[in-house]
Amino acid sequence: MTNAPASGLPVLLIEDDPVLGGALVQRLRLEGFRVEWATTCADALQAMRRARPAFVLSDIRLPDGSGEDLYRQAQPYLGDTPIVFATAFADIGQAVRLVRAGADDYLTKPCDADELVRRIRELASPPAAAAATPTEGFGLSAVTERLAADLRRLAPRDVPVLLRGETGVGKEVAARQLHAMSPRAEAPFVAVNCGAIPPELMESQFFGHERGAFTGAHGAHIGFFEEAGTGTLFLDEIGELDPRLQATLLRVLQDGVFRRVGARQDQRFQGRIVAATNADLAERMRAGRFREDLYFRLAVVELPIPPLRERPAEILALAQPFMAQAAERQGLPCPTLSPLAHSALLAHAWPGNVRELRNRIERAVALCDTPVLDAGDLFPERALDPPDVAGDTLANAREQAELAQIERALELSGGRLTEAAQRLGVSRTTLWKRRKRLGGNPDDA
Repeated sequence: MTNAPASGLPVLLIEDDPVLGGALVQRLRLEGFRVEWATTCADALQAMRRARPAFVLSDIRLPDGSGEDLYRQAQPYLGDTPIVFATAFADIGQAVRLVRAGADDYLTKPCDADELVRRIRELASPPAAAAATPTEGFGLSAVTERLAADLRRLAPRDVPVLLRGETGVGKEVAARQLHAMSPRAEAPFVAVNCGAIPPELMESQFFGHERGAFTGAHGAHIGFFEEAGTGTLFLDEIGELDPRLQATLLRVLQDGVFRRVGARQDQRFQGRIVAATNADLAERMRAGRFREDLYFRLAVVELPIPPLRERPAEILALAQPFMAQAAERQGLPCPTLSPLAHSALLAHAWPGNVRELRNRIERAVALCDTPVLDAGDLFPERALDPPDVAGDTLANAREQAELAQIERALELSGGRLTEAAQRLGVSRTTLWKRRKRLGGNPDDA
């Protein structure tokens, strides 16, 4: 995978042909786009997990999957990002199916570079910042009430915090809440994805550099520590931090000082560090990939954030403000959710967590041309599935989705009906009656 300098709209190119891919990268960079080039589905999905691009162009045939495979797996990360497929004449049928399922367009190969540039400028827009809103916080259900209380208690205390949870679960939201409730709220909040910075640039990016410190350093540069000042420096994906920088970060945490590259004097860091990871740091420490002494400095307090599938009562509570935000940003009236969309949201396993929920809603709002979002708008990849078995009615689908959600809540609650009802935001009696009506065994609970 090849990275470009950080300027212009971010474009993700997915193309395994080294000649065609290289030519497209060169042309797009000359046009001012910031291009990331992936050659496989796996690399492309990893790039989308790190940061949402403004435009995606993908070949329809890749070494590890088809265009349909990529489209299905990319849904948690796309949001309203336009995706266009490049296809040879033999694969136009698949390209048409993808457009019917919600892809924005397809181009025939060999791609006309001028036409591609025109389409990018026509469709792309800067990805919206995923800033936290009060309703996107924690404490919306019994599952996260304890987490919300911990955040409130820790906010005024200057101790390092390590947030642990799956990708997209809301770790940056928690870090921003800590900052907003702290005495540092008026100072900067600087978020850094440690996994997205090339190792050769890490020291300069974190600590800054003086003019002439190295070849190409034509001016002085302020690093993340200096930019944060007396505010909060949020180090996301801390498990991906380069081993050399781990030692330097440890010195900052121990001594409270850092030095620009090429400088002669130290500067004092007076901010707060909050770190986050979706990695198993214990395993990385055993493998020698993460320093144990750095871990104990960062994890003075360690807070786990539960995945969205363990917070079913929060799904619809989050979906409503996400719809309103997406509609306002796009200048559209806010849609409503159909009953089947409700059921589909509750039945989905949410591997991409809250980020996936936001992304799916943003894309549905952008592409839907009716005032009501249906399940197919939220899960467009299902249009690529074989037709449902005859007799799978709307009512049956809704009831099965509801029963699956009830059974999942009971499983997470260890069979305790009262706790499962709290997770789902209903009374114990209502849950018992619904489970009995839908065919579950209420005597099991």
